[in-house]
Amino acid sequence: MKRIYLMPGMGAGSHIYRHIRWPAGYEIVPMEWLMPQSPTEPLSRYVERLIAHYAVAPGSILAGMSFGGVIINEMSRQLPVAGLIFISTVKTHRAFPPRFRWARKTGIWRGFPYGLITRPERLAPWMPVRVLRKRLQLYADYMSMRNTGYFRWAMRSILHWKGDVPGLPYVHIHGTADHIFPYRRLTGRVEPVEGAGHLALMTHPRRVSALIADFLKDF
Repeated sequence: MKRIYLMPGMGAGSHIYRHIRWPAGYEIVPMEWLMPQSPTEPLSRYVERLIAHYAVAPGSILAGMSFGGVIINEMSRQLPVAGLIFISTVKTHRAFPPRFRWARKTGIWRGFPYGLITRPERLAPWMPVRVLRKRLQLYADYMSMRNTGYFRWAMRSILHWKGDVPGLPYVHIHGTADHIFPYRRLTGRVEPVEGAGHLALMTHPRRVSALIADFLKDF
């Protein structure tokens, strides 16, 4: 039985996939974030540890949301996998919006209020727009990693990541209203989720499930 390994978004737990319906015939293996060994642990080394920790099998399929999409892209460099499922993420650093480059060059990311980032439910009541309050609370419900050291490492890692579109079968599922990774900047094949934002996995699970099922028919 082929395995599908699930990598959640930054700080989130694998239960973020709880509403996705997977086709029969696959073993689903949730993965969780590990603590980085140091503030500057290379992403390649971190991914190597993840592969070992979860005994990721060659020939498997990897699914990743947001920063998790970067992780599975890196995994595919170290391990021969059958296919990749990208959700609300980028396949290459060239798709990052300009603010990512600005944050990297200025180093402003070092001064982010990581204590608040780890507790988005504290920010929700202060959001001026109701839909933003709901989205913050929704993401807070799925967070499993609340260590500021992890978030500093993760922010540094994604801002300095250099990657390209993998040369193996993949599906890229993305909301057309995603403000983290804007849809218009994406390259390669992309399956749109009309009107969905960055949390399409949670807000539009039926559409996401259907696109995943269609991709997996080829396996």
